Amino acid sequence: MKLPVATKDPEAFARWCEAEGIRTVVAGTADLHGIWRGKRFPIEEFLARLDHGFAFSDVLLVVTHAEDADDGQELVEPPGGETYPFYFPRKEQGFPDIFVVPDLSSARRLSWHEGTVGVMGDFHKASGDVIPIGSRNVLRKQIERARSLGFELNVGLEYEFFIFRGDVDALAESGWRLEPLYARPYTYSVYRGGLDEELIGQIRRHMADADVTIEASNPETGPGQYELNLHYAEALKAADDGIIYKNGIKEIVAQHGLMACFMAKPSGKWAGSSCHIHQSLWDVEEGKNVLFDHALGHGLSETGRHYIGGLLATMREFTALFAPTPNSYKRFVPYSWAGTSVSWGHDNRSTGIRAISENATGTRVEHRLPGADTNPYVAIAACLAGGLYGIEHKLEPPEAYGGDAYATDQFESVPQSLDEALDLLERSGAAHEMFGEDFIRYYVIMKRFEVEKYRLQVSDWEVRRYGEMA
Repeated sequence: MKLPVATKDPEAFARWCEAEGIRTVVAGTADLHGIWRGKRFPIEEFLARLDHGFAFSDVLLVVTHAEDADDGQELVEPPGGETYPFYFPRKEQGFPDIFVVPDLSSARRLSWHEGTVGVMGDFHKASGDVIPIGSRNVLRKQIERARSLGFELNVGLEYEFFIFRGDVDALAESGWRLEPLYARPYTYSVYRGGLDEELIGQIRRHMADADVTIEASNPETGPGQYELNLHYAEALKAADDGIIYKNGIKEIVAQHGLMACFMAKPSGKWAGSSCHIHQSLWDVEEGKNVLFDHALGHGLSETGRHYIGGLLATMREFTALFAPTPNSYKRFVPYSWAGTSVSWGHDNRSTGIRAISENATGTRVEHRLPGADTNPYVAIAACLAGGLYGIEHKLEPPEAYGGDAYATDQFESVPQSLDEALDLLERSGAAHEMFGEDFIRYYVIMKRFEVEKYRLQVSDWEVRRYGEMA
């Protein structure tokens, strides 16, 4: 029996779980970095706590990817929270409980674990008030803004990732030397895809069980790199799909003694991993794609031009939301399949924004800046916020570029470091207007901490270059 994905009825959900032998529910939500944080509950405990939600320490809102600790003992908090005028977790406050209130319509079967379902939720305070800095709540705010204008956003994500041999313990023992699943690139190779089909086919089937539809899979440009394209969905479901997809792939690959990596640039010698975001905007009442107008050039409507105008106007200021780690910026090089400039074109993969004007249903806009390390909730929210900003302010884009955008200097480049990108985000009037000061200031505090951690590191390259002769 198929999981009733759209149901919000606890009784219907309970009946389905009983019929299908579901014994475990993974309940949680994504943190700022797009990492799924949660707990496993026996089904009876999960159903008993639906109304109030599930308690987590609010430390979840300040942990980093590596969960930094001071000398391995004490949690290091990002500095600046003491001057933050809104909600911010601090150890002086005892890291009290916050609650993830589950959204049953997000429930998915995690068939790579026996008798298990995953459920996403939203962060709330004990009072029941929404915590606006929660990733899912950030996207909900933009979705509500779109609906107030009569629009609904559909999104398709294109994640790329690497598969490496061994687990993280073996990787640490090797001195963090990455060994790809195969030694050379096999772009679109049917032969290489056939050799890996036992694993990749298993991923596709498990994703289908989780209501994450994979349209196609293929080896990509880097050694051991794959791309599995997700079918489009309404914006919130698309972001939930992204979290299930990334977490599921990591777990399935780990079950084979391998490691999946969604870093934007795991090696300077290899291609980066993207998360290109395809988006179409629909009129809620009329059920039509408002980006399309057959009578106009290339089938792009006036609303579509304004949407692109907003994406371009906010691209540099929103880059930190699309490229959230210092490593993200190492992907921004020519001929990297990344959008590296404030530019757009019709079916042009060298520009920052690619417009595909196929027909009334297929017309869409692809944002090519985000990397695979992006938080799907925040990145989709940034796309929607930028597009709506353009519609509300009737921003006209320049002429579409038809040449090689990597080979010209006529366009502004995107920021070249997270530090530069955070400066632009912090000063952005559009960011504060669309997201609110609470989220923008919190995001900047968290990411500046990451910049400082990165600044203090000494790399192997530095030692090789300067160690003997400096």
